[in-house]
Amino acid sequence: MTAFTRGAGLAAVLVLSTAVGGLSAQADSFKPLQGVSLHMGTKHAVGYYVADADVCQLTLVVGDEIQEDALPQTGSARFRAAVGAGKTARIDTGSGTELEFRCAPDATAMTVEHLKQVAYTSARK
Repeated sequence: MTAFTRGAGLAAVLVLSTAVGGLSAQADSFKPLQGVSLHMGTKHAVGYYVADADVCQLTLVVGDEIQEDALPQTGSARFRAAVGAGKTARIDTGSGTELEFRCAPDATAMTVEHLKQVAYTSARK
């Protein structure tokens, strides 16, 4: 299989996954029970949330990105978080990216933002 064929196949899978209701990394907002699919280099996360009395009950599974037909080297991890309306929750994916989920007022939607983790040392005085 050539690199072009693999790339075309991957592009078709990404387009198909977006067309069936999941969100790609470019989308940043989703509704209750709508699936979200986030690609972060070597990691992939999928999840959804349920609105429960002004709280977004988030469920997210983070695992290794599938490479061709190979099985992932590590297991996946499931995270659950109760995020109050107007509040945020951050989840470290283990790949240098943190995902920040924000629950909208009345838990009508959630937004997700990719945050890069960088080391920081304050300047010496």
